[in-house]
Amino acid sequence: MTKQEMEQYKDKKPVGVYPMCNHGGVEILDIIYGIEDYVVARYNFGEPEEKLHKVKIRSTPSGLPYINLDGNYIRLGECLKV
Repeated sequence: MTKQEMEQYKDKKPVGVYPMCNHGGVEILDIIYGIEDYVVARYNFGEPEEKLHKVKIRSTPSGLPYINLDGNYIRLGECLKV
């Protein structure tokens, strides 16, 4: 992501979350629709500067959407809407 795109999402509130433990998880900030769909997400474990990730949405053979964020397989159907 470019610096301009990162600034756009700096103070944005999440639209969904995926809890990973009692201390935090993954915040989904936006879904970018196009020919290939992407999720803009970041980890939230209380650290001040969180790195943004732009991850391609993939689907399982049965058609369920998921993302692979740093080796973490996250099904979008298991994310909680905020």
